[in-house]
Amino acid sequence: MMEIVAVTNCPAGIAHTYMVAEAIENEAKKKGYTVHVETQGASGVEHKLTADQIATADYVILALGKGMSDEDRARFNGKKVLEIPVSDALKNISHLMADLPNEAHLFSSSKVKLGANQNAVKTGVISHLMAGVSAALPFVIGGGLLLALGSILVQFGAANVAPKNGNMASLAWVLNTVGGLGFTFMIPIMGAYIAYSVGDKPALAPAFLATYLSNSPDILGTKTGAGFLGAVVLGLTIGYFVKYFKKIKIGKTFQSTMGYLIIPFITLLIFGLLTYFLIGPFMAWLMASLISFLNSIPPSMKILGGFVAGCMLAFDMGGPVNKAAWFFGFSLLSSHVYTWYGIVGVVTTLPPMAAAIASWLRPKMFTKQERESSIPAFLVGMTVATEPAIPYALAAPLPMIAANTLSGGIAGAFSMALGVERIAPGLNVFDPILGLVHPWYSYYTAFAIGLFFNVLFIIIFKGIWLRRKQGQMNTVK
Repeated sequence: MMEIVAVTNCPAGIAHTYMVAEAIENEAKKKGYTVHVETQGASGVEHKLTADQIATADYVILALGKGMSDEDRARFNGKKVLEIPVSDALKNISHLMADLPNEAHLFSSSKVKLGANQNAVKTGVISHLMAGVSAALPFVIGGGLLLALGSILVQFGAANVAPKNGNMASLAWVLNTVGGLGFTFMIPIMGAYIAYSVGDKPALAPAFLATYLSNSPDILGTKTGAGFLGAVVLGLTIGYFVKYFKKIKIGKTFQSTMGYLIIPFITLLIFGLLTYFLIGPFMAWLMASLISFLNSIPPSMKILGGFVAGCMLAFDMGGPVNKAAWFFGFSLLSSHVYTWYGIVGVVTTLPPMAAAIASWLRPKMFTKQERESSIPAFLVGMTVATEPAIPYALAAPLPMIAANTLSGGIAGAFSMALGVERIAPGLNVFDPILGLVHPWYSYYTAFAIGLFFNVLFIIIFKGIWLRRKQGQMNTVK
């Protein structure tokens, strides 16, 4: 019996990670294979592969969305490995597992290459950026929920008093202060893990400290911090600096100190000075200019921008276009610009919920498997992610993607027009109840309009598509 081990991860660590793990397990069961899947999601590493499981495995599948460190890859030295982007795994797992002997490549840890798809998975800039976002998410989610809870307490009459003259601080003040720390450290963590994704552990500390410095106006003497722009520039620059620094050979005596002493010290020395005198002030000016530009956009152009952002978020359901728009909105949170992330909260939940509702209203337009998947798709889409809409889109790409994209644009435009603001990720449609989205009535208005049009467009577009497909089949006959 063939034995397979697999590792799955994705940038946010929420949807793709677990959907692909389930797909691999289900496909393995169909073929009678033994399979063990390690998930590297938002909750950390789960079902970690043991040395024995790896040793006895015939093949290794790495379905990655945020890459993997060289140290982590070294576990699979000498194994036949298939590495693919996590989104491709979800679409093609049946074909890939049926052709493992031809698809897999022998992995040597000294070369750190796993075949033709290696670069597509590991070296893309978006992959490094999303690794930073994945690390920052728990900070902003936890911080946002604490801020929301503190705000709710104040709204119900609780005191919001700081400690003074020996008196204790009020509970609301403590919650708001601790929650604020999540937003304070969100950007340095993002910069640190962008660098870590590129240059591994030696890049982590220098990037964290340099990014923190770039977002400290009181130290730099600037009016504002460098924001997410500083995290991106410093994270990538420090990451690649360390990546190539590690290739320098300095003799066996000092080589063992490179990773924990020499590289971090020299990197921090160089980039600490560069950040203080050059990068920090420049990126702070650039970030201030961006925020000023966003605030000065005429309302009509903001609505157009909301439409474009909504289209991008709904287009590929967790793919690179979606991630680019998501990253832009998320990254502005640290600069207290919340409307663009408000669009994220409205649009990303629409495609799976709309697909589920459409399957209930027009069951004959959907397969039995799609109808059976409708309730999980509805619930997961309502609370977590867009990815459950992918199977529906794969079955009928043109009508489903067109319906999602157009309705996403409409919802995004309404979200911007109504001034929906989202201060942190949460549980999508429940975010207003948690205090993470306001005004609540504007959110639900934009959401309801988007959902209505999404369901309507699916029924219309897919109906036309099915009739045309049936007509073509009749013509062939």
